Amino acid sequence: MFTNLQAHPGLTQARHRALPHVSNTDLSTLKAELLGQLRTPNPQALTFGASFHEAVLEPHQYTDPQLPPAQLRLLGRLAAAVRRHRYCRDLLYRGTPELTHTATHQETGLTVKIRPDLLLTTPRLGRRVVVDFKTTSCPDYAHFVATVELYDYDRQAAFYSDVLGADRFLIVGVQKKAPHDIWLVELSADADTMAQGRKKYQRLLRAYVNHMMALQVI
Repeated sequence: MFTNLQAHPGLTQARHRALPHVSNTDLSTLKAELLGQLRTPNPQALTFGASFHEAVLEPHQYTDPQLPPAQLRLLGRLAAAVRRHRYCRDLLYRGTPELTHTATHQETGLTVKIRPDLLLTTPRLGRRVVVDFKTTSCPDYAHFVATVELYDYDRQAAFYSDVLGADRFLIVGVQKKAPHDIWLVELSADADTMAQGRKKYQRLLRAYVNHMMALQVI
């Protein structure tokens, strides 16, 4: 399904974004365009999300972003909640954060790029695990699980897992509101969810090729 998998150690987030390859975000943008939906990302929300990931995954290079004081305090509380969580601490200790990978999608010939939050291999069974951290405003675990299909987390799980040949895909949900609970959702445990996500990304990769061909004709 995917060939020519390559890791790119030391590639910064900015250089990752500059790579002329297809990302999961590109697929989301294409989906919105095909559905006629206007995407207007909130710059403050984007800054918060990027800074949260940096604070959790790469604290050695974290600096306070330009956010209102209340947002900075919240960011600090969420990062601290993750660090207090015993299982998350273990993941962070054993995993490799923010490592860009590229690969070729055999069916379309497209080169894709992914940058998993954490990638680790289990010591006993040697299983490759992808971990993705997401902040959420959901009031409880059940509502968070319900967002998997809504926000296409199933597509991301299947896309990343297939590119990397990963055995497991785990989402760590971090509740924005007190008590800042941590929720673990292993999407790879549900074959139907992964199959649905696989159909989504394959369909969008084919649509991406058609979209690019149409632009060239124009």
